[in-house]
Amino acid sequence: MSSQKAMLLQYAREHHFPNPTFFVDDGVSGVTYDRPGFQAMLAEIEAGRVAVAIAKDLSRLGRNSALTGLYTNFTFPQNGVRFIAINDNYDTIDPNRVDNDFAGIKNWFNEFYARDTSRKIRAVQKAKGERGVPLTTNVPYGYVKDLENPRRWVVDPVAADVVKRIFDLCMKGRGPMQIANQLKADKVLTPSAYRALQGIKTPNKKPEDPCDWHSSTVVAILERREYIGRGTRMPLQKPPQNAESSFFALPVISY
Repeated sequence: MSSQKAMLLQYAREHHFPNPTFFVDDGVSGVTYDRPGFQAMLAEIEAGRVAVAIAKDLSRLGRNSALTGLYTNFTFPQNGVRFIAINDNYDTIDPNRVDNDFAGIKNWFNEFYARDTSRKIRAVQKAKGERGVPLTTNVPYGYVKDLENPRRWVVDPVAADVVKRIFDLCMKGRGPMQIANQLKADKVLTPSAYRALQGIKTPNKKPEDPCDWHSSTVVAILERREYIGRGTRMPLQKPPQNAESSFFALPVISY
């Protein structure tokens, strides 16, 4: 990303385009145009505050051939915006240049590449699921990765006891909020705090109170199939005819 920014900034300076502003969508698929960075840029364009839009190439604008053509051929010109794709030698200021004639083909290829990559990823995930390999990289609370085989999960006795207690309280008629309050009163570490104590990285911020349980956390634990010895193999668009085929066996946290 930094190299792309450097390229765009250098191009803007060399061609005397003032006041450059970056709109970035890092980690978001180019197949969709519902991206925060792109939508922010589009808002600026429609407000009349953009004269020139520059991208590394057409694929950086997006990988949906129809919508990419719509923006470059209609939306940008209607708002008086000049669009430049540096590596593709594409520039809307000269609609008759030869490189512009190939833009439609390049847009189609960019979309095809995204679709082909997506198909390959789904095929790999499907194969992993059929072999019983967990697809998630985040091991559920109550399990840890097997030191001898990182692809296998084993029960974490300490966290498993908390999971068992949550299910036990639920079976006794306690609601999620009541369970959360009980765990908080008993000074039980939350899953995030427990992982942090174990040296496991977590995307969640370090809480001020490591025992501040919420009802949503309790509900999330109660709804996970991994705690009854089932793990999802792969996401399914439609329920399978044989529901059992969509799960693989896990060590059970028994109650």
